[in-house]
Amino acid sequence: MINGVNMTTYTKIGLLSLVTLALIGCGDNYSSNDNSADTNNNLKSLDRSVNFLTDTDGMSLYTFDKDTLNKSNCDAECQKIWPLFQGANTTSSDIKVLDGTDHLAYRKHPLYYFVNDNAVGDVNGDNVKNVWHLVYAAKSLTDSQTKYSAETMTQTYLTDKDGRALYTFDKDTKGVSNCYGECEEIWPVYHISNVQGVPTGLTVSDFTTIFRDANQSKTGILEQTAYKGKPLYYFTPDAKQSGETKGDWVKGVWHVVEISSVKTSAVKASPYTAEAVEKGKAIFTNPSKCSRCHGVDGQTKPLGVDNIIARYGDAKLITQKLKDMRDNGNPSNRDDAMVTVAKGLSDEAIINLSAFVATLKK
Repeated sequence: MINGVNMTTYTKIGLLSLVTLALIGCGDNYSSNDNSADTNNNLKSLDRSVNFLTDTDGMSLYTFDKDTLNKSNCDAECQKIWPLFQGANTTSSDIKVLDGTDHLAYRKHPLYYFVNDNAVGDVNGDNVKNVWHLVYAAKSLTDSQTKYSAETMTQTYLTDKDGRALYTFDKDTKGVSNCYGECEEIWPVYHISNVQGVPTGLTVSDFTTIFRDANQSKTGILEQTAYKGKPLYYFTPDAKQSGETKGDWVKGVWHVVEISSVKTSAVKASPYTAEAVEKGKAIFTNPSKCSRCHGVDGQTKPLGVDNIIARYGDAKLITQKLKDMRDNGNPSNRDDAMVTVAKGLSDEAIINLSAFVATLKK
């Protein structure tokens, strides 16, 4: 999804008023808030439950990453597998036909069916070859040819360390930001100087630093973190709040970074149960394990540095860190004793231990 949009029109389309921008702090420096000493916890993920776009019969619709705005690049062979979603223009500003065709698009992104979806609720085309995706359309959609799915998807998306959503911009190209001037105020740059801790499913090598054009930058921020070459941004109306994703699909060119998605009905119950907490407590308080260095309440600083294990309070994050130590040696320069303990833990033991440690945060 790398395409163009006229950035000079943002203040004219009612996206934000200057008064709103001032109230919610558009001039704040978002990019510096992750340059902390705790670089092991600087990128995270959150889940959200979302409905997806379907036709009026409830059949799922998809977009194709190799398309460009208002142009389909799915040829005749492709269309045998991905039939076009066809119709006509209505009063909706979101669903429009591509010029000279009856092929419908959502916010300039052509829409398709998947030939292997046989029943209402099927989503077999989602993330095929990582280029076909369901559409989590804005709730303001009013088009009479589409509707929202009855079922929901649980989408896992990328955030900063505080759970604030990060976005990509279709007008950017690999390694190059095209968001300057007023755009920078609405979409502040995200930058972290040393990416280490990343969510499950991603790797540190997915993230790089790009350099912004000093002659165009209004904020003076010249470094920006990119995911697979795509520069990352915040959205000012999210108001620095964890779990807000108001920027997704704005003007059809801004998107959260999806890590994974699965039908909500298929999501397994959390493994971090009360029973897991009790089992984890037995591991933690074993004199030869964690409490030897961290104390029974997880508040001890055995190395004289800020390594209080009780500070995290996030079982999934703790699980990720323990598995990283167990499976990848000592990537974060942890104490050798911690790595030794981690290497002796099974997946189940890590889940249990994480469940207990998460309860220690005060």
